[in-house]
Amino acid sequence: MTTRILISFFCDDRPGVIEQLSELISEHDGNWLDSQLSRLGGRFAGVLQAQIPQSRRTALREALKELESAGIITSLTDAGDATDAYLETQRLTLMGPDRPGIVRELTRALRSAGFNVRSLETAVETAPMSGEPLFRAEACIELNQGSRLDELEWKLDAMAEAMTLEIDLIAE
Repeated sequence: MTTRILISFFCDDRPGVIEQLSELISEHDGNWLDSQLSRLGGRFAGVLQAQIPQSRRTALREALKELESAGIITSLTDAGDATDAYLETQRLTLMGPDRPGIVRELTRALRSAGFNVRSLETAVETAPMSGEPLFRAEACIELNQGSRLDELEWKLDAMAEAMTLEIDLIAE
């Protein structure tokens, strides 16, 4: 019997980290499925989903702990149920002057209108003309039963006006 697991990790950014993780998964008869990996602030972090034989789970957990001596901090947990994989989604893009509270206000609007964040990527960049910090976000949001698209659009419009942001919501 196989099981799906999630492994999260972070370490100093250096060549070979993904190879080390994939080697351990292979050594434990596992299969690397999905992953989100990124360099953030000079560190490398990510989460990956793998499928392994249930009988190898404990051994893999112990092998992952040994990576700590190489500076790779890991955590292993069971993957959740993927029954919601087919919910309707929308893509949200946001851009504007960087300031504290943008993510808080965005996620507050999403939650209050009944939406769930499937993925969120953010970055602060330098604006081409002014050189000022520019905040950029892209999210994939799920429309759950009871989601109120009209309420979300109203909240996003108010947020865009109050914070001088450009926010677009695109059906996928």
